[in-house]
Amino acid sequence: MFHPARWHRLVPLAIAAAVVVGAGSHVQAVAPPDRKVQAYEKAELIQLLRINTPTTADRKRLNTLDLDLAESAGQNYVDVVAYGNQDRRLLKLAGFTWSVLEDDLVGADRERERADAAYAKAVKTRAILATLPSGRTAYRQLADYNNDLAALASQYPTKVKQITLKNTSLEGRTIRGIEISRDVNVSNGKPVFIMMGLHHAREWPSGELTMEFAYDLLKNDGVVPRITNILDKSRVVVVPVVNPDGFNLSRTLGYEMKRKNCRVTNGQIPTTGQCAQSSNQSRGTDLNRNYAGFWGGPGASTSLTSETYRGASAFSEPESRNIQSLVSSYQATTLITNHTYSNLVLREPGYAGAGNTPDEALYKSLGDQMAAQNGYDSQFGYELYDTTGTTEDWSYYATGGLGFTFEHGASSFHPAFSNIANFYFGSGSTAGKGNREAYLIAAESTINPARHSIITGTGPAGAVLRLKKSFNTKTWNGTLIPDVLDTTMTVPAGGTYTYHANPSTRPITVQQGGTESWTLTCERPTGQVLETRQVTVARGASVTANLTTCAAAF
Repeated sequence: MFHPARWHRLVPLAIAAAVVVGAGSHVQAVAPPDRKVQAYEKAELIQLLRINTPTTADRKRLNTLDLDLAESAGQNYVDVVAYGNQDRRLLKLAGFTWSVLEDDLVGADRERERADAAYAKAVKTRAILATLPSGRTAYRQLADYNNDLAALASQYPTKVKQITLKNTSLEGRTIRGIEISRDVNVSNGKPVFIMMGLHHAREWPSGELTMEFAYDLLKNDGVVPRITNILDKSRVVVVPVVNPDGFNLSRTLGYEMKRKNCRVTNGQIPTTGQCAQSSNQSRGTDLNRNYAGFWGGPGASTSLTSETYRGASAFSEPESRNIQSLVSSYQATTLITNHTYSNLVLREPGYAGAGNTPDEALYKSLGDQMAAQNGYDSQFGYELYDTTGTTEDWSYYATGGLGFTFEHGASSFHPAFSNIANFYFGSGSTAGKGNREAYLIAAESTINPARHSIITGTGPAGAVLRLKKSFNTKTWNGTLIPDVLDTTMTVPAGGTYTYHANPSTRPITVQQGGTESWTLTCERPTGQVLETRQVTVARGASVTANLTTCAAAF
């Protein structure tokens, strides 16, 4: 549906005017027009509403209205961003009732800007201390993220490697990340933990928390034993901004409520400035509905102007294809994608009809452990509301790696920046824990051999070992999307290797009672294959593959 109001189009506060009443009369100051009143009169008042949904049928019916559902819901409610009278009228005609959580989101964000300025000033004057690992006192812009990633790679050359994701964004921006590990430039078969932020542009804390975790690991390596252990035994991959076009538009206040990417017309690259035009601001693809797993099912819209538009096809967007390629090229045994808001740790499945995953006991245990530290609720993804085509809808069923969505904060997509330290380190009952502790638990789960698979053996030093699997991912309507997992490591000098991997059998095949194998090849650095083995290994298991043919020919 078309949203009649966009923040930058709301009438700004006018400068006080002076009028002359008759010749020689006194000049009388006229109060500036009230922006909120004007927005209301123009039917453009943007509000955050809590919609009463006492039954599952109510929630499903609400999901069909193509409204802007905030990522916040409880047993009897779903939060919705209402753009003017049109959305409120639609809700009323559909028979819904609601309470108002925020009667003027534009005004609330202006208050947030003032609070952010006051916080930054207080830190600068040392009235309060900056507590985040990076020392930040304000939300980053896109350039700040790119600069920070480059600076960390420069400061820690043996621990940080910059990565460039495969595709540029629709507006031509490069999407960047970093790998963090001991001897990061050595391909050594460690298990991988992937952290991501800003699939959704307006969810600024999701990028901040991802970036702060990177700073934390590097500052405390060699200082905090558990962090030292994590970097010794794993590789942490950080991508703070998945959606740079949308984030840049939101963060520079071109359209602060931007959620999606900049796909204005299916199959076409937007022209310069087209995404920011007021007539196009409601257009775009929700990247977190564009992944192939169950793509096109419940909780994803067919309308390009809906905030949950799924895209023209699975992986139609370069930004989601970037994450597909990223996950496919690492043995990511754990993945967290950060979002706002609703204080949740969400696990598979994303829609109720899917049934529990074959790893539900393990999945729930890890989710509960993390939620105990940040104070969030640990639950199934569908308990928020049905979604399909999400990151872990695809990543878990494609790889078997445990994927989670974290929803940060209680009532705002991007609250005052002073909240970020509380999100990270905890506050109140979770003080000293928070998401920092939850992330560390995820990283420690990554290196726990009971939660992934291990292939060991002998091979010629310097040989490239490749684990590969080709398969099809089925969308909601049964379309088969070609997929491939392809990761490598190098046999170390001693000739004995340990390759940490995800199980060879994908969860969807486990559910069907079948088994699958990895194809393990031993290659010269030039790519010449000298030996091929089929390796079947379950979660928590270890197998041996001595590559004697390769050793003899290398």
